[in-house]
Amino acid sequence: MANVKKSFLFFIFILSSLFVFSVQNLSAEENVHATVKESGEHVATEGFEAFRAEEWTTAVFLLKKAVYIYDQKNPDTMYMLVMAEIKCEDYNGALSDCDVFLSSFPSSPYAPYIRYQKGRVSYYLGDYDSAVMILSDFCHEYPESEMYPSALFWIAESFYVACRYSTAKGLYERIVEEFPYDSKALEAQYRIETIDQRSREEKLLYLLRMTGEEYLAAKENYEKQLRESRTGGLVSLQRQLKAEKDKNTALASALEEQKNKNAELQETVDSLQRSLDSAGKVPAVNTDILFLKRKAEEIEKLMNNSKAGAQ
Repeated sequence: MANVKKSFLFFIFILSSLFVFSVQNLSAEENVHATVKESGEHVATEGFEAFRAEEWTTAVFLLKKAVYIYDQKNPDTMYMLVMAEIKCEDYNGALSDCDVFLSSFPSSPYAPYIRYQKGRVSYYLGDYDSAVMILSDFCHEYPESEMYPSALFWIAESFYVACRYSTAKGLYERIVEEFPYDSKALEAQYRIETIDQRSREEKLLYLLRMTGEEYLAAKENYEKQLRESRTGGLVSLQRQLKAEKDKNTALASALEEQKNKNAELQETVDSLQRSLDSAGKVPAVNTDILFLKRKAEEIEKLMNNSKAGAQ
């Protein structure tokens, strides 16, 4: 009986010890949790202060630490983290944290702003199709939002960068007409003027190109005609020179033939004269002989003049 009593008391002692140990451990865990929570809140507060001071890099570091190390994930902290990342141009980080925010706090009053920022960040990352899609959904779901004109502007910018100027211009014109007092209206008006100027320049370049092509075609045609004219003139001149050369050759041949005839005639006259001289008397003047002699002299003179003229 005494042994049973001792065993029971020992069992009670063990249970008491275990209970005390458990209570102590629980208290220690609570203390650690409280300490971690206090540290996280302190880091988050420092992050808030850095955000208000526009110390964006410090704010990003502290807010990320508060959210992902000390589990201080709440709408305020996440919203400020996204905005600080955008200010630091850490667009990949901002895009990732936008998704974290929207999955964690879809009903938060900050959710529309985060969706708008996600579309704008997509634009900055060069993902223009996603930017158009996200911001179009935003405009469809929040038509009364004060961010609506800005969302339209970034959609228009996405089309503008993609060289879809006609679509972009329509959106810019809508901003100017429907939201003339919004801060984006002035930028939209500038874009409209830029697109119009670009359109005028493209038309001018087209006209210059067409005029240049017509000028080159006309120039080429003129040069072709000039070459043909020069070639034709050269051929004509060659023909004329050949004709003159043939004519001169014919005249030279005729002159040579006449010279031979004159020589023969002169030989006949000389022979007759020698015959008369050998007869020892002065004959009467033979008019036929004198005529032939004069005729021969005239022909020779005429031929000499013709030769000189040909030369």
